[in-house]
Amino acid sequence: MPLPWNPTLSPLMLAPMQGLTNRALRRVYAETVKPDVLFTEFVRVRPRAKVMVAQSDFTEALATSPGIPLIVQVIGCAEEGVVAATRELVERGVEHINVNMGCPFGRMTSVLAGGGMFRSPETVEPMLQELRGIVPGSLSVKTRLGLDDERQLFDILPAFENAGIDFLIVHARTVEQKYKGVANHAITKELVARCSLPLIANGDISGSAQAKQVLEQTGARGLMLGRGAIADPRLFERIRGNAPSEPDAREYKREVAVHLSRLVDAYSEVFCGEGQILAKLRETFAHFQDPALRRWGRKLSKRKQLAGVAEMLAEAVAHSSTRAPAPGLAPP
Repeated sequence: MPLPWNPTLSPLMLAPMQGLTNRALRRVYAETVKPDVLFTEFVRVRPRAKVMVAQSDFTEALATSPGIPLIVQVIGCAEEGVVAATRELVERGVEHINVNMGCPFGRMTSVLAGGGMFRSPETVEPMLQELRGIVPGSLSVKTRLGLDDERQLFDILPAFENAGIDFLIVHARTVEQKYKGVANHAITKELVARCSLPLIANGDISGSAQAKQVLEQTGARGLMLGRGAIADPRLFERIRGNAPSEPDAREYKREVAVHLSRLVDAYSEVFCGEGQILAKLRETFAHFQDPALRRWGRKLSKRKQLAGVAEMLAEAVAHSSTRAPAPGLAPP
């Protein structure tokens, strides 16, 4: 299958992040910094429910952005209805599917779903082969290095290749690490050398220098940006060389404030009530990494009304750098 990105590029993808990468947030990134590929949050498969895939998940799966491929992520195993759910998604118009084989939270590691699939690796190839016969576009897997062993993934590479998936995304931590420690991209480099599939590197890529280092040292085909891109919405443009690699503190705060103002507008169109919008915004504030921005984020989180948050964002835009707005991030 043709890969879902321009073959002349080292693609920069916005990671699927549960609770964050909903259609409103994806639209803001698509309109401003234009990731090469977008992903949905994972679709929850409900094998014992009357409707296997909720209407809300169908809505998310079909909310595409012009010119940017949208890949729908599913989570589960063959026994829990992933194949049937994928068939329903495809029948509704979904083209690209990604299988989550790395989620480190909750029941995903206690059953054969998400990171739990490492407990029964023999189930991986048969399920992917079934999906390959259904999915009209690209079929990919997002995974980790192993359950608790950084080298466990090497034993599963043949299953991915035999099943005919199109590319592989590797977050260079184990499932049990969750987000602790440091992503081990030395293992990513080994995987690239051993794997015949295009491999996308993921994990701890929070700056343009880091991004270039990971690409050069691992030989990965591209990068997936998660927490780093939530903390710094212009990370895509910094890596491409279209924005300063290290903005000054005032300009950085202004860029983030403009981005958050756009999110407020987008969330207001999608979510019901101020409480839900504020909860979504707080999930973004929690990913700020710069110490000064984290302090500002905590102040934003304490605001109980959306008007108070909007007022703080407007003040940040007005009082920060007086330079002309960066391309694609003009105040809304």
